[in-house]
Amino acid sequence: MSSPEKVLKVEHKPLRIVLTGVENSGKSTLIKPLAERFNWPYILELCRENKEVLHGEETFKTLQELNILNENEVAKLLSHTNAKGIFCDTGILALDVWSELVFGKEVSADNDQTESAVDLYLLCATLKEWEPDPIRLFPDYSKRVEVNELFREKLEKRGLKYVFVPILSTEQRVDFIEQEIRSRFDV
Repeated sequence: MSSPEKVLKVEHKPLRIVLTGVENSGKSTLIKPLAERFNWPYILELCRENKEVLHGEETFKTLQELNILNENEVAKLLSHTNAKGIFCDTGILALDVWSELVFGKEVSADNDQTESAVDLYLLCATLKEWEPDPIRLFPDYSKRVEVNELFREKLEKRGLKYVFVPILSTEQRVDFIEQEIRSRFDV
């Protein structure tokens, strides 16, 4: 007598790709064409919808709340998609850099909720030409380069997988990112 074979249901775990880097690095510009290229859903930077941030009145607690909101959105998206991945316009790393610069401490250090696993960070180089935006703080290019180096240091110190995305045209950056993702993952 043979025993019936057990059918194992293998659940699909979508990849989580996070665009990160200092302000004015093209993250919001890149996310939509990347999502279209891969046919993946995406989450935009949630601080752009926060009244405290928009009025320059954010507190450390605001950034903690933004992290929780972002992680809840990520969890919801990850559990409801059949796509092979999702793109996120920023995450805890950006909140940590922002919080450290403004409040002298990282959001992740005081937060019980940890970031969902990120499969790859895309560290975007800051663009030389300044695009004014109500939530941006650093019009000086050299300051943005310096702050972007903080992102790289945190990625390396935490042992996180990342790819540096150089300054290219938007289409060239999307092509570059696509090649990097496809070379690392079966998508």
